Amino acid sequence: MRIERYRWVLACNLLAILTVSSGLGFYNLSVYMNQLAAQRGFSIAAASNAVGVFFLTSGLGAFFVGRALQRHDARLVMLVGTVVAASAVACIGWVREVWQMYVLYTLFGVGYACVSVLPATTLITRWFDSSTRPLGLSLATTGLSLGGVVMTPISALLFSRVPIETATAVLGVVFATCVAPIAWFGIRSSPDTSSGGATSQARSGTEYARAVRSRFFVVLTAGYLLVLGTQVGGIAHMYNRGVTIATPLEASFAVSVLAMLSVIGRLLGGVVIGRIPIKAFALANVAGQLVGFLVLGHATDAWHLWLGAGLFGFTVGNLLMMQPLILAQAFGVMDYPRIYSTSQAVTTLGVASGPVVLGAITAASGYLAAFSVFAVISAAAFVLIVAAGPVPAGESGAESRVVGVQ
Repeated sequence: MRIERYRWVLACNLLAILTVSSGLGFYNLSVYMNQLAAQRGFSIAAASNAVGVFFLTSGLGAFFVGRALQRHDARLVMLVGTVVAASAVACIGWVREVWQMYVLYTLFGVGYACVSVLPATTLITRWFDSSTRPLGLSLATTGLSLGGVVMTPISALLFSRVPIETATAVLGVVFATCVAPIAWFGIRSSPDTSSGGATSQARSGTEYARAVRSRFFVVLTAGYLLVLGTQVGGIAHMYNRGVTIATPLEASFAVSVLAMLSVIGRLLGGVVIGRIPIKAFALANVAGQLVGFLVLGHATDAWHLWLGAGLFGFTVGNLLMMQPLILAQAFGVMDYPRIYSTSQAVTTLGVASGPVVLGAITAASGYLAAFSVFAVISAAAFVLIVAAGPVPAGESGAESRVVGVQ
């Protein structure tokens, strides 16, 4: 199959994989948290801590996944991750003690790292050039949002109809049977290993050691630590925020609204990026996240909840997509998996602490105070991203080395 055609097939395959993995992982975390608190008597704080463990292990695990993707077939990495993550999901319903929950969420996080953003963005970066990469990544990562649209309502309905043990077992089977075949038969690591026998495409890039020491990398990563920490905290608590002012069904619909607007925002972003400065687009979305938090904090009924979820959701997909795009533009493809995984490992500190911090503030002062604090943190992230300076031209810079895709 020709590279020009296969790259879009690859993007569609990754969309399908991310729909399932994010739907049963990222977006379903608030549903699992609610069920464990309601049926096992765990406190919201303890359940929030488990979500933090999930994100911490997935982020730190991504550092090693990045290295594995440079040395091994991406299919093998994704297949191992699928088995681990699906097994963890299947076992969540059998948790009886808090420590068991933490162990499972640790395994869940490691498995999720192998079938989520890092492998998807690495593959898109390898197969697409700078002119088509935004649209390719937009298409593939739309699955991150579709997971919330499709899987969260189904999961919530399943938990309402069957015991938690049965529900999680079914979801684990769905995870494995949907992701594993696509990963094994529909993924190729790079143009060099494609079935069409394509030749190696020359790529430019900045060496890993030089990239991670640059001011741009350090300050941008610090800004994204705050951006993604607040984003994930808001998503993880969206369902619980909803049930404080609306019915469980209306709360699950808020998660779907967030996800649907994320899909729309990401697809529009894939078209717009390239026509306006990439950093300015990222800053506009940080400002939108700030406004969404303020609306969610002041929401008093389902309609306000849905409005806040929509405003917040419109920024979610783009902010997640912008980090790998900016790093690819700044530093090129050569050492991209290691560069992005390092940035992701650092931002994981924010991602892991986001649900915990929001849960702690909520327990002390309520959701209004919690979301207001997150709006202030988003403002601080805006300032840091501005302070990072202009985006380096790493993919086409004169000082970059040119190598073949591995």
